[in-house]
Amino acid sequence: MSLPVIRTGRLEVRPVASGDLPAISAQIGEFDVAKMLAVVPHPYTLEDAQGWFEQSWVRQADGARNFAIDNGTGLIGVVSLGRPVETPNFGYWLGKAHWGRGYMSEAGRAALGWLFAATETQTVVSGALDENTASLNVLSKLGFETAGPYTLAIRSRGQDLPGTRMKLTRTAFLSAAGDAP
Repeated sequence: MSLPVIRTGRLEVRPVASGDLPAISAQIGEFDVAKMLAVVPHPYTLEDAQGWFEQSWVRQADGARNFAIDNGTGLIGVVSLGRPVETPNFGYWLGKAHWGRGYMSEAGRAALGWLFAATETQTVVSGALDENTASLNVLSKLGFETAGPYTLAIRSRGQDLPGTRMKLTRTAFLSAAGDAP
């Protein structure tokens, strides 16, 4: 299944392209971004971005779904809907310069809307570090509900840290989307 280009009020949510790799490495390369992500090393180099991109395209045969978030100036973050398994994982990050503007809620709503419209997926899981209240708020805005505590191994910090696992059902998302302005 090929990924669409989804246009929202302010964003284009589109497949990640090789030309996005310098922006990916620069933005994830900021420690304030990397320190909230489980599998990201710090420092994060262009070679790391290239390795992720090549791996994501290899996995695309299994349906890996990675969307670039583009605000018209180029990539500012990524939304991942994981592989098409019974309960895919919703992952995301946004460059620090773009925090606090509602971009992640907008992009997440678009990507999840596509997922629930294009597939039979009934439940999606996600989570965030307990210290990352902004990320937990994004998940709540999208309709995710707390599923319980869990521990995240944060590679950039070399630590296992407490997090909150969350889940979203198709019904909850569609209800939340119906309430959105």
